[in-house]
Amino acid sequence: MSDITANVVVSNPRPIFTESRSFKAVANGKIYIGQIDTDPVNPANQIPVYIENEDGSHVQITQPLIINAAGKIVYNGQLVKIVTVQGHSMAIYDAHGSQVDYIANVLKYDPDQYSIEADKKFKYSVKLS
Repeated sequence: MSDITANVVVSNPRPIFTESRSFKAVANGKIYIGQIDTDPVNPANQIPVYIENEDGSHVQITQPLIINAAGKIVYNGQLVKIVTVQGHSMAIYDAHGSQVDYIANVLKYDPDQYSIEADKKFKYSVKLS
């Protein structure tokens, strides 16, 4: 698979995959990767994902991706770097199959933009120092 130009890392924009309300790791959760603005759980919308090895080679793997007890992506129990060849949507599910998060376009997701959007909507500014 030397003709693959995988340059988009599949990672959570946050440090680890966590529950939104409790900030606990989404232990034994699942991650689905798909085309932008689609439901990545639907196999027709899924895109190829690859493990990037230390030597730069790539191995395609199946979805869903698995989250370990620490909130990190693992494959066969090992921490791995996952990449794709394009921007993507991401759906995160907990061990019980409940959706924890959905990001329509990971390349445009920036949680720091929330304060800017809130300022525009509510016409005031909060300064954090």
